[in-house]
Amino acid sequence: MNATLKRTAQLGLLARDLAAVRGRSAGPKRDEARRRLVDRLGLLHGLPQKIGQLLAFSEIEASDPAFTKLTENEPSLSGADASAEVVRQLEGPLETFFSAFSPRGIAASVGQVHRATLIDGREVAVKIQHPGIATTIEYDLRALGWLTAPVGDIRRGFDLKAYRAEIGESLRREVDYRSEASSLNQFTELARTLFSPIALPAVVPELSNEKLLVTTWLEGETLAQARLWPQRDRAALSSSLVELFFKGVFEWGFIHADPHPGNYRFLKVNGHATVGLLDFGCVKHIPPRFQAGIRGLMTDPRSAESNENTIAARFTQLGFDPAVLKKLAPKLPAVSALLSAPFNHAGKFDVSAWHLKERLGDVLGEDRMTFRAAGSPGMIFILRAFQGLLHYLKILGAPVDWIEATGSIKARDPLPLPVLSKPARPTLMRSETLHISVVENGIDRVALTFGAGATDNLPDLVPYELRRRLQERDINLVTIADNARRTDYTPGELFSLVDGHKIVRVWLQ
Repeated sequence: MNATLKRTAQLGLLARDLAAVRGRSAGPKRDEARRRLVDRLGLLHGLPQKIGQLLAFSEIEASDPAFTKLTENEPSLSGADASAEVVRQLEGPLETFFSAFSPRGIAASVGQVHRATLIDGREVAVKIQHPGIATTIEYDLRALGWLTAPVGDIRRGFDLKAYRAEIGESLRREVDYRSEASSLNQFTELARTLFSPIALPAVVPELSNEKLLVTTWLEGETLAQARLWPQRDRAALSSSLVELFFKGVFEWGFIHADPHPGNYRFLKVNGHATVGLLDFGCVKHIPPRFQAGIRGLMTDPRSAESNENTIAARFTQLGFDPAVLKKLAPKLPAVSALLSAPFNHAGKFDVSAWHLKERLGDVLGEDRMTFRAAGSPGMIFILRAFQGLLHYLKILGAPVDWIEATGSIKARDPLPLPVLSKPARPTLMRSETLHISVVENGIDRVALTFGAGATDNLPDLVPYELRRRLQERDINLVTIADNARRTDYTPGELFSLVDGHKIVRVWLQ
């Protein structure tokens, strides 16, 4: 109970820091508030630190000291407590297993790592869990709505229940080190097919269990150091990173999905610049349907037969809501062409000149948030890994030929395209789409479209700052969602609100 109260207090302070960031415009004071937020996220471990690592990729430069606090923070256990936990897990004194054990650890999101030397002389990484982390994760998941506010505000248009389930499943696997050991072993076998080999640690199975993972130590330099290497070496690293990601997506159906810099090392193996990969607690298995969709989007723009329906079908394979895609169909060819640009570019492609986020915003316009919300929660870790890839390529600053780098990939046979003429939805559902509109001073501020089934999650979809106003007017979002479901999602207005110069409308169509 005391631990729960303490966590509640910590999350309360985090909420205060979040509010400070949201309440300030760009400038020195907002930067200062954001750094306080980063400090808090890094210290809390578990889900908050995961959210912080996403924040690091999207808003903080790698040279910023705050970045390191989110990826290689101080451990929560003292050296003595960490040693005691290892003794408890191995059921024997340290001297029985190690000739040396460093009391200084490096924190991870669900554990911490200590360097040690086995009796046989091998240098190893000893990873132990933070006590009670599994219970803490379950508690934090219930707070997911406001924890995500600084990283794109997931509340604005996302099915939080589905995202909570996706993130929760990943974190629960992460606290089982047997699962991580299995993923590392699987990845080691798959990596043998890479054209550009990577360096991986090896599991020491006799010393590993659910809460203790011992692997060989992988020495190497950080991204900040590797960015100073000669251009030829940086180009080799960049090419290897591109091949690694797309080999996983197109051929293996299995990717490393925790791309923060603490999990990467860069080293020379027989004189060749080599990527080293650590921590396989967060991986993502990619189903054949998604593989077919993403490969089609990479290649269809080259075909004369490519059209709105074909591209919409590809996005449906990725898990996008087909009812929402109907509204966006005219914009999808331009979106697909932009996403596939590196594979339709002759020679080396410079991701720094891509400006993907800004150009997607230009293409989608007011439908930008609708497009984001239409995607499947299952994409979150794939997008995270892709975002990590782009981050490393920008930092290394050595453009590579993406077609050449992925030339050794043997993709699975493509699946038939889904039929989009009749969007999949419950037989009795009378509406196809849910719409949320916010107009302020005659200007559209929010214009979101979802599949009608998203009405069940209406309390999570309505922008957070409007909820208090709705409550003051006795507009109960839970009751509205329940009524819509009981009436089979009959088309019509669910509610409207006039608040000063702001008009909010939510309706089914």
